[in-house]
Amino acid sequence: MALTYKGVASRRYDGNAVTVTIPAGQTWTAGKLYYAQGFHGISQSSGVGGDLVALATDRGVYELAIGAGVTAVKGDVLYITTDGTNTINATNTNRPALKVVKAKDANNVIWAQVLENR
Repeated sequence: MALTYKGVASRRYDGNAVTVTIPAGQTWTAGKLYYAQGFHGISQSSGVGGDLVALATDRGVYELAIGAGVTAVKGDVLYITTDGTNTINATNTNRPALKVVKAKDANNVIWAQVLENR
């Protein structure tokens, strides 16, 4: 692919989101954490397998629900599975995705910062 701006790099977007294709067989809901094509982030729209969706990958803090069995106190790192289940957990053998800034409440809701995609 040739550079389009006189042979020098040109900025394409601000890097706060990346467009990914929802994997086949998956249904995504806007506002939830997902992993696809090497990126994790908060889905900005809903869709099904094959749809293009923007994932917010910025270091913003998001309010989101997690499973009742996941411990999440301030400072904890939470992980997301990369096997298509998109499960948030505390198992560090998965992909690091969130850092808790406000502990889980009685409704299983946390505030968490999206960690850098590496």
